[in-house]
Amino acid sequence: MKKAIFLFLATGLFGSLFSVARPYQDQTPPAKTPKEVLDAYVEAIGGAERIRQIKTLVLVMEAEVQGMTVEMSTVRDVVNLRLMQQVVMNGNVVQKTVVKNNEGYMSAMGQVQSLRPEELETLKTNIYAFPELHYEEMGFSMKMGENTRIDGEEAYTLHVTNGEGLESEEFFSVKTGLKLKMMTEVAGDVAFSDYQEVEGILFPMKVAISNAVLPVPLETRLIDIQINQKLDDSLFE
Repeated sequence: MKKAIFLFLATGLFGSLFSVARPYQDQTPPAKTPKEVLDAYVEAIGGAERIRQIKTLVLVMEAEVQGMTVEMSTVRDVVNLRLMQQVVMNGNVVQKTVVKNNEGYMSAMGQVQSLRPEELETLKTNIYAFPELHYEEMGFSMKMGENTRIDGEEAYTLHVTNGEGLESEEFFSVKTGLKLKMMTEVAGDVAFSDYQEVEGILFPMKVAISNAVLPVPLETRLIDIQINQKLDDSLFE
């Protein structure tokens, strides 16, 4: 169940990946701080002011798995601190996760399980449309790593540890500031590509996920985005 939670967590963040990150030895990495890298990312996707105007966000992604269409939805209610994520296969909900009122649960394969405190705190991070804007205020610890290349593009490496001790490596383009990839022990590798503008904000239209849970890499595409739409309370039941 824990692996499933963080697998979905990765898809909720949104990628085309499957490149191996290698230390970039051709030159000394520019002197950048984690804050500078994150500020450049926020500015690249639309700016902090515009991002903070997002009160609700619905993202729907689609993928093909062994000939079947899989739809993954993430609904964020920033104002009321609510989150819903679900996976639908052949029209049937096979997994659903809900966070609200500082509690949460996951249902899968007919079983319902309350989220453990560390799982809840991690998922609460993803209530934000772009959690990177809030890393510092959430108390995440960060440090820079060596520059690397992702699919031939030079990238800054940011080592991030959240409040529950979950570590990740996140890679941001030196040229554009955009996030190219993230790697965690549980979720695996998640890559982001094909950024396109929607209402003044850049979203990655392709997300690719590779980890030990998946029999083959999962390549998803973003098929629907709804910003600041009224949300039905039944979504969070």
